[in-house]
Amino acid sequence: MVLVLGFTVAGCFSVMLRYEIIGTGYLPRGGVALLLALVAANSALRGLKRIGIKPLSAEELLLIFLLLMVVGAIAGQEFAQHFYLKIIGLAYYATPDIAPPELFLHDLDPLLLPTVDPNGPVALWAHEGLPPGRAMPWQAWVTPLAVWTPFFLAVYFMVLCFAATLSHRWEEEEKLLYPLVEVPVETVRGEPNHLAHLMRSPMMWVAFAIPCVLYSLKGLAGYWPALPFLELDNPLRTRFAGPMSAFNGTLLYVRLDMIGIAYLLSGEVGFSLWFFWFLRRVEQATRIAVGVTSAHSQFFQMQTIGGFLLLAVALLYSARVHLNRVLAVAAGTIHRKPGASDEDEPYRLSVLGFLGAFAFLVWWCSYFGMDTVWAVVQYVFFPLVGMVVARVVCEAGMFIYSAPLGGYIAGFNEALFDLFGVERIGTKNVTLMTMTSWVQTRSTATQNMAAVFMSYRIGSKMGAPRRTIMLLSMAAITLAILACHVTVPWIIYHWGTPKLAAWPASAGLNTTRGLAQLLKQPSAMAGQDWIALSLGAVATWTLFALRRRFVWWPLHPLGFVTWLGWPIDRYWVSILIGWAFKSTVTRLFGFRGFRKLKPIALGLILGMNVVFTIWLVVHLIWSNPVPIMVD
Repeated sequence: MVLVLGFTVAGCFSVMLRYEIIGTGYLPRGGVALLLALVAANSALRGLKRIGIKPLSAEELLLIFLLLMVVGAIAGQEFAQHFYLKIIGLAYYATPDIAPPELFLHDLDPLLLPTVDPNGPVALWAHEGLPPGRAMPWQAWVTPLAVWTPFFLAVYFMVLCFAATLSHRWEEEEKLLYPLVEVPVETVRGEPNHLAHLMRSPMMWVAFAIPCVLYSLKGLAGYWPALPFLELDNPLRTRFAGPMSAFNGTLLYVRLDMIGIAYLLSGEVGFSLWFFWFLRRVEQATRIAVGVTSAHSQFFQMQTIGGFLLLAVALLYSARVHLNRVLAVAAGTIHRKPGASDEDEPYRLSVLGFLGAFAFLVWWCSYFGMDTVWAVVQYVFFPLVGMVVARVVCEAGMFIYSAPLGGYIAGFNEALFDLFGVERIGTKNVTLMTMTSWVQTRSTATQNMAAVFMSYRIGSKMGAPRRTIMLLSMAAITLAILACHVTVPWIIYHWGTPKLAAWPASAGLNTTRGLAQLLKQPSAMAGQDWIALSLGAVATWTLFALRRRFVWWPLHPLGFVTWLGWPIDRYWVSILIGWAFKSTVTRLFGFRGFRKLKPIALGLILGMNVVFTIWLVVHLIWSNPVPIMVD
């Protein structure tokens, strides 16, 4: 818990001052680096037996890592970088030229905001810095934080409970690979008696050194631009005309850790990830060829939303027998036999906890002014989206996955705004749905449910009871949120919003302006949007059905729902390389060859995480004008 606290506080400073996120990705970079540091400390303790301190066991190391994984993004894209800046920004930017107060501010319960006065010291000092000799206005923040904190905790507990109902199904019945989980598990195997075989592999250390050298040169060039380095992030510079213009702006980024992750994936998943990215470009070229030259992004986004929703339904449908058993056990209508594979699963806690958290969230939203029907819709939609994101990460191993369901303002709640219409939902409901999106809902790039599913898988590898992992994770999440409550407002007031990193400095303004634009000029679903939505649903169902019916079917529906968005645009080349490498190895040398070369893949992953974390720490101490890319 001390490490959780330190990790969260460091993450707050990092994201606010440099926008370099210590918990980046579903395999949090800083957590991996810390795990390797603890493994090194274990080695030192084994060499110094006379001091009498026992090394940490593999289970203890994994417990530390899974807790850091669960809280890794709280200080970053999942919560802290959104909530505090935007909640004070709603008041500060409530001006006639940006968002007139009568547009939405006057309708909000004052308990939800530190201030409703854009010219008062609470809002002014946050954006202009504390005047000399003045103390932070903590008193103004106590009430809103006390009001919001139970809501935050209920959201996270809902995630923990929902994931607990499906984890046994995914782990034991469907046998998902959980490729990212292999990294910490292989790193600590054999502790505390000896180093893991992976850590004694020369191939791993050679692969580890490659990203360390390449990105160290790049990091040094940020301070001394004359130093040479190999740029691995290159766009396609050729400009095409006509249908081939669909390929303009293609990113040819080489991310070494994603190459390693792609090597760990099943062949069908690895192939599908890059194939559907290419298919989307081909589809866009076809649209241009037949005379459709605009609205490509909207068309593909609607297809993805349709596929996303259908995949959520399909996943629940395929798990219907398991879910019926879960509900029956929770209700006490059936009793598990001793020795049953799910004997220790906390079904009653997870079901009752989910229902209780859901009821509380709906009540909380309704109490503060959201119509109950929209609160219900939001929190039915939320776990379904989280489940699909988790599936993408646990089966397809995406280091970062951002579902293209919404934009900058309210994350995947914007899909609800598109589907039902802003005018039908209403100004106050849209505003409150936007505000409640600043925890979990705003960004699927770090949506907590995927981290929870992976932490449960690590717990299974440890032999730890699911209930224990649930409760420890909830304790760590609570501590992380409370740490953010103190750290982030302190940073905002002592630096002043304009002196923060570029993204945090503009977060409040952009969100307020975007919300005002959304309310002033609401858009409605057009006929082609409904067609695209239906096409996406039909395509996903077809892929899902074909995969269930034919063992040889090479295309995975996860490839379709990940074909759009900045992560796949950045990672497709690396996935293609990793897939081709694995396919070649297994074709020539079989599974034995795959296992023998696996340390190379893990070395690339570990090296990237460590070198990025080192440079992140260096930049906090010794600032440079060019942050290193960490996503």
